Order: sequence, then C-alpha cells, then structure tokens
Amino acid sequence: MRSRNTSHVLVLHADGVAPTSSSASPGLHKKLSRKNSVLFAFENIFAKDRKTHEKDDEHAPLCGGSFPSSDMPPPKTPRIPAALRSQQSFRLLRVYHLIGITFFAVTSGPFGFEGTVGAVGPVLMQIGLLLFQVLWSAPLALMTAELSCMIPLTGGHVLWIYRAFGPFWSFVNSCFAFTCSVLDNALYAVLFVEYLSSLLYGNNHSISHAWSIAIRILLIVLVTVLNITGIRIIGIAALVLMAAVLSPFAAMLVWGLPRLNFNWIHGQTPKHIDLGKFITLLLWNSSGFDGAGNIASEVESPASSYPRALAASVLLILAVYGLPTLIGVSVLPDYNEWKSGAYMSAAKLIGGHPLQIWMGLSEVLSAVGLLLTRICINSRVIYGMTLVEQVPVFTWLHPRFGTPWIAILTTSILTLLLAEFNFYSLAEADMLFYALSTMLKFCALVQLRFTEPDAFRPFWIPLSRNILAGLMLIPIGLCLSMLYFASNRSQVIGLIGMLAAVMGYSVKELLPQYGKKAEEVTQQRVTRVQQNIDRMQQWIDLVIAKEFKMLQAEGSSANHGLELYATRTNSEDFVQHRDSDEFRSDSGEN
Repeated sequence: MRSRNTSHVLVLHADGVAPTSSSASPGLHKKLSRKNSVLFAFENIFAKDRKTHEKDDEHAPLCGGSFPSSDMPPPKTPRIPAALRSQQSFRLLRVYHLIGITFFAVTSGPFGFEGTVGAVGPVLMQIGLLLFQVLWSAPLALMTAELSCMIPLTGGHVLWIYRAFGPFWSFVNSCFAFTCSVLDNALYAVLFVEYLSSLLYGNNHSISHAWSIAIRILLIVLVTVLNITGIRIIGIAALVLMAAVLSPFAAMLVWGLPRLNFNWIHGQTPKHIDLGKFITLLLWNSSGFDGAGNIASEVESPASSYPRALAASVLLILAVYGLPTLIGVSVLPDYNEWKSGAYMSAAKLIGGHPLQIWMGLSEVLSAVGLLLTRICINSRVIYGMTLVEQVPVFTWLHPRFGTPWIAILTTSILTLLLAEFNFYSLAEADMLFYALSTMLKFCALVQLRFTEPDAFRPFWIPLSRNILAGLMLIPIGLCLSMLYFASNRSQVIGLIGMLAAVMGYSVKELLPQYGKKAEEVTQQRVTRVQQNIDRMQQWIDLVIAKEFKMLQAEGSSANHGLELYATRTNSEDFVQHRDSDEFRSDSGEN
C-alpha cells in the first residue's frame, strides 16, 4: 500500500511491514503476530453494542438485537477487549498451517481429476491445467489474499460482500455459500464411505447401508469434536493428513520416473471433445481458495501469512495434479482408461499391489481431511452471518477453546442430515451455488477498489482498479460457464435457491417492520448497516493499532505509519485507541 503523499510512504510487503526509514529493524515484521483470542475480542465489540441498543430502543425487534433510532448519538467506541490484553493466548494458525487448510479447501490430492484426461486427452489436459491456474486459481488466490488482509475478520466473504454491496447481496451470497458448504460437507462424508468400501472390498462387495450410516455418524462426530477443541489442532491435523495423502503419489513419482515417456503426445485423442465436462472438472478441482479467508482473524499476521500461503498453495496444487498425471499417462496412454480409479491402476502397474493399497488408504484419508477442514471453514460462514445480523445466536464461543461451537454443531448436524443424498446430485448443486457465490466475491473485490480506494490494504493486487476490473471478467466468465454447462436439473435448483434467498431476505426484513412508516423503516435500516460496518472497522482499527504499537517502540518510522493509517482511513477510533492510557499500559509504556 502506497500513500498519495510521497514524503510518508509505508509499504506493506507480502512478508510483513517494511517501513521506509533506514532506522527500522529489518526483523520487525516478526513482531506483528497476533497472539490472543481474536474471536473473543470481535464478539466483545458486537455484544457490547447490541446490549446498549437493547436498552435504548424498543422499536426495532429484528433478529440479532435491537438498534437505535436515527436521532440517537452514535455508540461510544468500546474499550480494548480484555482478550487482546490477556496473557492467556490461544494458539492461532501460522503460514504452514494455513497451507495445509488451503490444500484441503481446494483439493485433497488428484482424486477426481482423472476425468479431465478422458474428456479431452492428455495433451489438452496438460495445456488446460496450466491455463486454468493462471485464469482461475491465481485470481481466486489473489482476491482472497487482498480481501482477507483488508478485512481480517472471521466470516470471510460474507463480510466482504456486506461491506461492498450491503445487506441484500450479502444475504443472498450467504445463502448460496452456506448451502454450498453444507452440500460440500455431506459430499465428503459420502466419499469417505465409498473410498473405504473400495479399499476393503474392491468392486466385488460394498459396505452395508446400516454400517454406512454408522460410519458417517462416527466420522462427523469425530471431526466436530476436533473442530471445537481449537483451530490450531485443525491446522496440525491438516498438515499431517496432507503428508499422508501425498506420500503414495511421491512414491509413484520416484518409482515411475524410469518409465516416464512422452509417447502420449502423439497418441490417440478423443473423437468427441467433451469441453463442458473438462471445464467443469478443472473448475471443480481448482476451487476453494476463498474458503481460507473465512478464518482470517484466527491467523497470525494475515498480511504476511495469506500471500505466502496462497502462493505456495497454487504451486502445490499445480504439482499435485500435473506430476502424477504425467507419470500416469506414461503407463496408461489410452485416454479411455482415464476414469475414476485410474491413479490406482497406474500405481499397480508402477509399484504393484502394495502401492495400490497405499493409494487406496490415501484416498480414504483425503476424505477425512476434506471433511475436517471444510467443517472448520464452513462453520465460519454461519458465524459471519450472525455478525451482520443475518441469523441469530451463532456467535457464542466456547469458553475454553474460543471456537464458534454453536456454528460448528449446526454445520455438522446439517451435514449429517444431507449425507443420505446421492453423490452426483450433491456435486452438481454444489458447483452451481459456488459459481453464483464466487461471482459476487470477484465483484466485491472490484467494487471496494472503486468505493474505498484509500482503505488500508496490507496486501493488494498491484494493478489499477480499471485493469483489475477488466481482468476479473475472465474468472467471472468461467463462473458463467459453470452455470451454462450445468445440467437442467442443477439450473432449476439454482433458480429455486435464488428465489428462496430473495424471499428469505424479504421476510427477514419486512415482517418485523409491518405497520411502520416507510421513511422510518428506511432510516432504521440504513442506520443498522452503518453500525455493522462501523463495528467491523473498529475491530480492524484495534488490530492495526496493536501491531503498529509494537513497531513504535523500535523506530520513529512506526509513528509515520500510525499517522498514515489514521489519515487514510479517517479513523478517529484508531487515534483514540492509539493514544489511550489503556493501550499504553498494554504496550508496556511508562
């Protein structure tokens, strides 16, 4: 981020804050980690304002709390929450934990990618994979990095779109995203049983229906308990499972390297190119980077963590899809053999039955990692919905672990209820709702560049807003292609979902206001939206002020950074927090 005033410039690089003054220590960015429970701090701000509103206003009985009338003075800036000053810290996510979570948010290994070879042949598959990393995966990752650093709050895109477009489109996006997230979770519970059945019995037998239900219940209970006990546990588990999932593919690469050849380049290609299937599979297997933004307030130093983790994840996923497939088509050059289970067949040809069993175990663990991680990031969607008063009560945090346990339990219960649906029906509906939600996210990125050009962005895509708007038409166009290639049944489901979201918003907003004057209702709604946005900014101010305060003791350039941030955001709250006695005592000043 560069100031318009060239005499005071503070550039925030992907690896942290780099003041321009030569007197600043080069290792200062290491001191910018947020060590305390950010969820408790954020909830403190929202809860305090809502209690004040309930006492002062009796005429706004909407879910999520009451709101002051337009002639009331604005609420006082809350004091720095005790959770920020407490010595008891919660273990948050570091860069490598975020890479593990992003890996499972996007993929879980190349399982499910086999159909791309069968759809267009190995040559076009490799070209398409490289092209889609540039046109789809990279824009998703960059968008997530910029908005997660600009709005480092739990809830991710629910809050991004609220800030960009207001409550209506945020509610519609929340409905799409939450529906997509629950379908996702149910999908992976179904996959786990299918993979386990294939590992134990092959194609000759399958797990009984009763045992299938029991296994799904046990799996969902296990991942729910792990999610409630803390996000750091999820980060560690994601890393362990990622290593376990990728280990047989690493062995396949090593043992299959002597058999590497490029005869498949001149081999037979499909007579009928199934472009729709190819695009859908590529998008399906390269989506999900934005899910990492749902846990932004639970990541240490998001300004440095997100750009690093997401850049590493894009390269990792390119390697995970490209390299095993390169070895696989060397031993299985016939595109007709590339369907579900092709990697297992290639593993058997390369390493025999032991590598095939190892690959099957990796497949089972991949489903566990997907469900574990997706419940983590998807539960934060409903938590974020509560923060902007789209649903009630889900901001309750576990008193010991600081996790949104009500949101986690709700997500898990809905996952269990949907786990009986057919796998392919879930996948079709899932991708359609994801496409609708993702278009809104890209639009929010561009909208905030125009409406808030001077907002503090620790990381930003180094493009002008006009060029950025033009380039974002490419991933938005790919989202539209998902809608176009979807089956008629999925398109009908999407239309019904959109109508349901609009009706849900209308009921939520209009019913409690029945009998009131239109002017009063409009003014009250505008006031509510502004208060929610102000509370978001108060939390961001607290985080930035806290991090810059650490720099202030080391070099005078931090003072320039503090003043620059206050000037660019026009934030009186920031200055009050910076100059408060409470903040000085918290920072150890005398």
